[in-house]
Amino acid sequence: MKRVRITLNTSIDCSFSNAVKPDDVDLPDGMEIRHECLDNKWRISITYVVDTPKDILTLRNTLDEIVRSLQVIEKVILRQSSR
Repeated sequence: MKRVRITLNTSIDCSFSNAVKPDDVDLPDGMEIRHECLDNKWRISITYVVDTPKDILTLRNTLDEIVRSLQVIEKVILRQSSR
């Protein structure tokens, strides 16, 4: 058993973190997602206990979902700032 922690530091304002927090429900056993605000920038930390190769795939899929959400938020920010 290994505990894996991945931290994503973004340049996105912390106020946007509420957009993805509702997705942090029904997590697999052993997974924790934390949203932190450092210098008004959003940091996401995912911790997961990995026992099997399937757990690695679960972690990867979770990261994919988070990154896709971040990309959508960044696009919205860029659109609004170009107006």
